[in-house]
Amino acid sequence: MSESVVFARTLSEGSKHTHFKDLPVGEPAWIHFDALQIGVEADLLGLGVTAPVVERLLASETRPRLSQMDDGLLLILRGINLNLDQDPVDMISLRIWVQGQLIITVRRQPLASIQEVRRQVEAGDGPKTVQGILIHILAALADRVSRYIDGLTERVDALEDALETSVDLFALEISDLRRQIASLRRFIAPQRDALFELSSGKTQLLSGTETDLVRDQADRFTRYVEDLELIRERASFVQEALNHRLQDAQNKRGYLLSLVAGLFLPATLITGIFGMNVGGLPGVDSPAGFFWVVGSMFGLSLSILLWFQMRRWW
Repeated sequence: MSESVVFARTLSEGSKHTHFKDLPVGEPAWIHFDALQIGVEADLLGLGVTAPVVERLLASETRPRLSQMDDGLLLILRGINLNLDQDPVDMISLRIWVQGQLIITVRRQPLASIQEVRRQVEAGDGPKTVQGILIHILAALADRVSRYIDGLTERVDALEDALETSVDLFALEISDLRRQIASLRRFIAPQRDALFELSSGKTQLLSGTETDLVRDQADRFTRYVEDLELIRERASFVQEALNHRLQDAQNKRGYLLSLVAGLFLPATLITGIFGMNVGGLPGVDSPAGFFWVVGSMFGLSLSILLWFQMRRWW
């Protein structure tokens, strides 16, 4: 088998792994390609896929969209990145081409959703039609997005709980949460739109029941977009509350420093006066002069402190 082909399978009863060039004509089949392997373009062209479609299937940068080309359907989607040491919101592009009884999927990185559907097919529990494969892939993608959004919800719950009990919140955690929300929404919103377009009935690929199943997945992505909006608003609230806490703490510290300065200002003035190197200062020749000055400063500071308390400034 070509290096560019990850796997090729027939979908009818007795589904089996086969060489992609030996697939039975007229029977439903699924071929999964690796876009980064040498020869992938030639292999796709050899299957009868036209050059414009191949160009879109192998494009380095893509956004979720639906296109009808050459009597086929081109669907570009994104899935959560569950690969080791990868950022989950660096979503993996999945390109799908459906024409007749053949569904072609193209990846640039391994995608867990594809592996899940593949295992179902290999176990004999998977769909037997290209439409069924497409719907199962959509559901698998949605399941992983759902679980990831649940994790984001738990994170913002934890931040809100910490806000109630502690001020030791890290702005970095909130910033990272908002970054992930923005990254997810960037692809999930157009993916929702593409699925609604697919379920609009404009294509002859899907039956009425299959259209309803696709619309169910589109509705799920709509809920995910709404959930992300809610999480973003809650994260913004936590950020604002944290800013208020920090500002309030700074104001209290500034207020305390102002009171301390006011408390010792008279004493500073007195020490400044008696520190002048001029004649005529009272008590200079008195043995008790120092104690009188110190006692006066303490007495004046105590009076100011009592006045602060009477005015409820302390």
